[in-house]
Amino acid sequence: MVASAQPFLAPGGGEIMPVTNLRFEITWSYPYPVTTSGTGLTVCIRGGDPYLAFLTQTDFSDDVVYLFTFDGTEAYRHPSPVGYDTISDMAYDPLRRVIWCCQSTNDPNVILAFDPETGLLTDTRVAIATPTMGGPYGLACNGFFFVRGGGDTAELWATNGLLLGTRQYPGRGITGISAAPWSYIFTDQYRDEIVVIGPLGNELAVSSGVGASGGMQAIAFDLPGYPYMEDIPQVWGPNGTVGDPGTINDPDTPWNPAPFGGRHRLYVANETDQTIYAGYLTQF
Repeated sequence: MVASAQPFLAPGGGEIMPVTNLRFEITWSYPYPVTTSGTGLTVCIRGGDPYLAFLTQTDFSDDVVYLFTFDGTEAYRHPSPVGYDTISDMAYDPLRRVIWCCQSTNDPNVILAFDPETGLLTDTRVAIATPTMGGPYGLACNGFFFVRGGGDTAELWATNGLLLGTRQYPGRGITGISAAPWSYIFTDQYRDEIVVIGPLGNELAVSSGVGASGGMQAIAFDLPGYPYMEDIPQVWGPNGTVGDPGTINDPDTPWNPAPFGGRHRLYVANETDQTIYAGYLTQF
């Protein structure tokens, strides 16, 4: 814990619960749209429809590519805002309908936002990075708070730019973070794990990673409630269609194995594989 900040969960502030063991169930995968060595992911609304926003970084020039979630086909792309070309992760804000970003090299102390409809810069926040972080590599936003992380350190910020606390996870290497209902999820490059943390930063569940060892760079939780997950099949049919009753492509067919905590979808970018994996968490 950094001496100048409070932890998410102050000593005596809550009971430490046993960590649940999970695994990542792959439902489908698709290749990166562009070969890249810098990756950010978030699911956002653009033009009234959901897309997986994927960030590519080539020669310090970022492109944001919007993919259909069901097959990875590219729908749109635009460059990052002028002057901000080393973005390391993205987080969709469902209240403001913007994508917030952090950077790990240039301007690591700034969180910026752009409009997914235009790609234009809309806002910035000064957020001085915690020294133990090394560089902000992951960013999550639920509309009320940011969680930014890198190395073994995560920070909790109010969206107005007020630092609320920090927390260290010894031995972990945070590379990507996403907001989920009542929690956050991050990828741990060092241990090849996906970690679910509560709103106060305590570890709730740990899952096996996906793809090549050491390659997980970003994670995105699908939009809660859009569309409603009970109307989504375990696996989409061709071109995002639903299938016949009783098939894996039918929303009324129970998911097997059952998802942990209810139906949800996660997208994980593995840079070593240059592959995006779609799936969900299930309990052993």
